[in-house]
Amino acid sequence: MMNTRRGCRYRRLPAAMFAAGLLIWLSFVGSAAAFPDIQGDPNADRIRHLQEEGVVSGDANGRFRPDDRLTYAEGVSMIVKGLKLGLDGIRFVKEPKASDSYDFVLDGKWYSDAFITASFYLDMPRSVKPDLSMTRERFAYHLYRGISSKAGFALPKPKLVIEDAADIAPEYRESVQLLLLAGIAELDKDRRFEPKRAITRSEAAGMVYEASAFLRQLEASGKPAKASDPSPLTDLKLESAPLTGEVNTVTVRATAPHPGYGIRVASIVFDQGKAFLHVEPVMPNPDRIYPQVLTEVSTAVYIGSEYKPVLALPE
Repeated sequence: MMNTRRGCRYRRLPAAMFAAGLLIWLSFVGSAAAFPDIQGDPNADRIRHLQEEGVVSGDANGRFRPDDRLTYAEGVSMIVKGLKLGLDGIRFVKEPKASDSYDFVLDGKWYSDAFITASFYLDMPRSVKPDLSMTRERFAYHLYRGISSKAGFALPKPKLVIEDAADIAPEYRESVQLLLLAGIAELDKDRRFEPKRAITRSEAAGMVYEASAFLRQLEASGKPAKASDPSPLTDLKLESAPLTGEVNTVTVRATAPHPGYGIRVASIVFDQGKAFLHVEPVMPNPDRIYPQVLTEVSTAVYIGSEYKPVLALPE
């Protein structure tokens, strides 16, 4: 049967021919979706993985531009998406806007929601400008803040040789050292971090990928349960297991009256080769009703392997 529209004729294709054409089209779209400019890049596999997860995307021509400087807009979006940071559980008296927290971040832009989330986790300055490039030390700091919002860390006085350590701003030094110890960041062949150099999109993607993998490793090794027990905590136990060559996962477990409680490490005191962990209960939500059943709760921190973890007695 023939159909006409605007004087043109269209013929209905056989189903097999249509399916074959659709398969060819889908194959073309799939191959076109891959970044064409990351071949040979040291972070190519990491970038592809982040692309599959929707963490990174290309420009209008489908390119990733791995050697371009990373802007704050790109960096914040990459960290928020890569670490799966969100606003679940945060209550607002009004709908949050990026312009509430920043002087130069506009509302309604592709990066606006990421900056809103960043205001709760990444310690982003109010004066940040989305189109400016990020230095390596600043990206490391904000990435560290994102990781620490999901997992606690304690790595005092790491014995790392960083040839340009003096160039790292004091407020970023611990972040850089932590990421290096955890294998999330790396030094160059001359053991330099180059803190003041603008970080590239490739370098940032590599660090975000490794940070995400690090968090998954923590989950697999028994990362702290989310707030789920404290108060009269009994039967406190401490477990330590290697995470990397220089970092141990230290888990504190306890029994709580019901699953509304939680537990957290309030502070750590380092003295004479020991790390004294002070823990405290996280109180249950008073607006909820919980089953009255004894429940195990746990929390974890990450401590340099040169320290022996010890549970501090309550004062």
